[in-house]
Amino acid sequence: MKLEKYGHGGDWHSAEEAFGQPEHGWLDFSANMNPFGPPDSVQHTIREEWEALTRYPDPAVRRLRTKLAQQHRIPAESILIGNGAAELIDLIVRVLSPQETVIASPSFSEYEEAIHKIKGNIRRIPLREDQSFELDNSEWLEAASESNWLFLGHPNNPTGRLIPQQVLHALMQRGSGLILDEAFIDFVPRADQVSMLEQAAYSEKLVVIRSMTKFYAIPGIRLGFLVAHPHLIRQLRKLQTSWSVNHLAQCIGATVLDEFEYATRTWDWLQHERPWLQTQLSQLGLKVFPSDVNFLLIKLPAGYAVKDVQEELGKQGILIRDASLFVGLDGSFFRIAIRHRADNAKLLAALDAYLNTSSSGKRAQATAAQEQICQPHKKVSQSHKKTSQSYKPNYQAYKEAVHTNEAISQGLLKGNEALRAGSCAKPQQSGISDEQGEQSREELVPLTVSADSAAQSLPTEQAAAGQSASNQGATIMLQGTASDVGKSLLTAAFCRIFKQDGLRPAPFKSQNMSLNSAITIDGKEIGRAQAMQADACGIPATTDMNPILLKPKKDMTAQVVIHGKPYADMTASDYRTHYLPYAEKTVKTSLQRLREAHDVVVIEGAGSPAEVNLKARDIVNMRLAAWADAPVWLVADIDRGGVFASVVGTLDILEPAERDRVCGVIINKFRGDVALLEPGITWLEDRIGKPVLGVIPFIEGLALEDEDGASLDRKLRNKETVSISHEAAQTEPKQLEIAVIRLPRLSNFTDIDPLEMEEDVQIRYVSSVHEWGQPDAVILPGSKNTMDDLQFLTDSGLTSRLIEHVQQGGRLVGICAGYQMMGQTLLDPLGTESDRTEMQGLGLFAMETTFTPDKRTEQIIGKAEFAEGRFPVEGYEIHMGRSRFLEPVRQPFCIRRQAEPDQKEAYHADGAMTENGRVWGTYIHGIFHNDDLRRQWLNMLRQEKGLNVHQHSSSYRQRREASFDRLAEQVRKHVDLKRLYESMHLQ
Repeated sequence: MKLEKYGHGGDWHSAEEAFGQPEHGWLDFSANMNPFGPPDSVQHTIREEWEALTRYPDPAVRRLRTKLAQQHRIPAESILIGNGAAELIDLIVRVLSPQETVIASPSFSEYEEAIHKIKGNIRRIPLREDQSFELDNSEWLEAASESNWLFLGHPNNPTGRLIPQQVLHALMQRGSGLILDEAFIDFVPRADQVSMLEQAAYSEKLVVIRSMTKFYAIPGIRLGFLVAHPHLIRQLRKLQTSWSVNHLAQCIGATVLDEFEYATRTWDWLQHERPWLQTQLSQLGLKVFPSDVNFLLIKLPAGYAVKDVQEELGKQGILIRDASLFVGLDGSFFRIAIRHRADNAKLLAALDAYLNTSSSGKRAQATAAQEQICQPHKKVSQSHKKTSQSYKPNYQAYKEAVHTNEAISQGLLKGNEALRAGSCAKPQQSGISDEQGEQSREELVPLTVSADSAAQSLPTEQAAAGQSASNQGATIMLQGTASDVGKSLLTAAFCRIFKQDGLRPAPFKSQNMSLNSAITIDGKEIGRAQAMQADACGIPATTDMNPILLKPKKDMTAQVVIHGKPYADMTASDYRTHYLPYAEKTVKTSLQRLREAHDVVVIEGAGSPAEVNLKARDIVNMRLAAWADAPVWLVADIDRGGVFASVVGTLDILEPAERDRVCGVIINKFRGDVALLEPGITWLEDRIGKPVLGVIPFIEGLALEDEDGASLDRKLRNKETVSISHEAAQTEPKQLEIAVIRLPRLSNFTDIDPLEMEEDVQIRYVSSVHEWGQPDAVILPGSKNTMDDLQFLTDSGLTSRLIEHVQQGGRLVGICAGYQMMGQTLLDPLGTESDRTEMQGLGLFAMETTFTPDKRTEQIIGKAEFAEGRFPVEGYEIHMGRSRFLEPVRQPFCIRRQAEPDQKEAYHADGAMTENGRVWGTYIHGIFHNDDLRRQWLNMLRQEKGLNVHQHSSSYRQRREASFDRLAEQVRKHVDLKRLYESMHLQ
């Protein structure tokens, strides 16, 4: 009996020949398909398109190629659609005809089969079991230097392991070609972070193959695509059979690319089901290897053979994959797909029964072998054995529960329709006895559910639909009567207060529109305000704190960033129509994860909840408050005037249920004697029937970041007011003057914040030649649209003024986009940034920048080497351009990603500097946050003006921490915290 006689799992025909037709159909763990089945849109597409079967399909597969190109931001000329990944594997080997190909062992057998067909040589490098089959550097780097091509699974099949990013990059640098089979990478959340697909579109030494059948559960239609350099694509097309991809496959492929909710549901399910199933399998005494995707490689205990297990389970209608057929694995290995909870429970019960009823000789042999190997850990082994024995009865409970609960659990996993419809009656208890103890209860999530308990016992997807708050952190939400009323800083204040009071807080803003962003430690982009609020909590920032970031690019168009990575450029209309229907799921899942990990989540709203035109698809204000069951405190800005009207008007527009959720009002940014405000407060409380929680004074001089351009405008207005008052008081003017070019699409202007805290430095924002003045130095900052803002410099006359400034010996610093503008040429062949394909830069460096769809987002660390000394630096990068030099240039920075090990090969040069050191640029945001570098640069300006230099650096971080504490102190002093805690049901 051989179920894999044709080399694959999922062969039901061979299974029927071996075992006959099972009564309830096959439970197939041998093929790694998405257990949710095809999206509903597939059935609709088949109904709509069946009449087109009378015509030939599009031989160029134009619709699907175009859609893939748009989704992955690569040229359509770099994509070839195929009849499944199998055809593409065969094609690429035929075209490349490598003399020697390096493959991993174990790996997908079709790599070898394709190479054998062209009579090529194969060099196998074993993946080691004691390293959990992870591909490491050593032998692979040597092979990459000696062989023509490497053919690797990313992730590998059958191990499910991704290739570490540092290994991939190291292999690429060794000169050999690399073919990556990414057939299962769609099961990895945020796959664009680990995929090499975008790089393959522009490289002649990299090929990426993708399958569309596994993730979308459509293996019957055969569909995949390959990404490579257009030159290679043309060669492949010449050898490809005409009409290789049928019409239905083309249409279905284009349709499923819009299934964002389906994808999100799959990722959420897998995130919870995979670790649960790994734990349960391990409890049976099986060795389960780590996996990054939707299948697991498993090893039987000594004395057991996979063929016996496969046959026994096959008789019960359960199919598993015999992994001994993969070169490099012996007869103790098998592979299973991860399915829904009820199916997984059936598999666990069948395995448990088989392992416990096998001969005592096998059991004794396995135990003896284990004791010999693990003698030093004998006590641990005995403890584990005891746990396994107490655990066994739970599988009987599973067996009894599966049939009565399968429909319920499947329905819940497909969207919780039954609970939402209120049709789920409370079933019987699971039958787990009290004597089995609390440990067993924690190890198993019961399949029997009631409407009250379902949200607690199921993964996050169901929890988002209404999970009990018993195991979750509390929530509180700040909404505003308008934008820029101070919600971000007050959120930070409460985060710091809760931290000081011994709680574990976290910030949350579901959707943020801002050009001021930050990078998380894992290289994701979120709103700067949420990163600042995380710092107030004393925790690392994550994308769950700001899952959706909108970065305006042009009028009515913004880059949509989902969980830290660019999703698409959308108009406001497209975003509301095509993405917002799916955004609710993203928001709920992120919020749920934060609540599970923290004692309290401080939620910041956006704009005003009274924007009636946006309420229908609101994901940021009152609907979010209802999802989180959060008490809402309404923040109003008295500094802008009309505070009472704004509060009354906002509450009047809200629906009654929304108004009931508002606990009261916080009046922010008050200047003057609060006693003069008390009659107004009394009137307001009587008018709205809600308390004013506090009146917070206008707090100046906080070294905390602004959120967006509106905050910058407000800050500049305040500085003008302060400047006038200083002149009236005849105070001494600042000694150093630095001009910052105010670009229309200015981004990450927080780069300037540390300079503003220097006592002798005046910062002026300049947007025209009339405002130029006589600056001691000029900074050309970041921009969300480099080419359009470069055009602004030309149109405004600032280009000529900047060049004249440099020619006269002036100092100039460019950061990110400003650095790109300082080069000779900017190219945008794919229209990534602008409609312009080429522009001339300032010509200060012999540098050419090409904009590509992939965005570099990294935290970095390294050193800066100036004539005045060497300084440690850290910061972050956010840019879509790649720069190269047309002639040698001095590069003052040597940096690496913070996530990479501190090794020589991890570092690379950054930036450019003129020979006299007066003009320099860098991709590093936060460069002036480095105290020693900032002090030395300012000291050069001071020396040139005959001023005293500063011997010590003021610490920006210390001042920032002090600002958090000062902010918290002021809010604590002026807010009724007892009432605030009561609104959250906390003491």
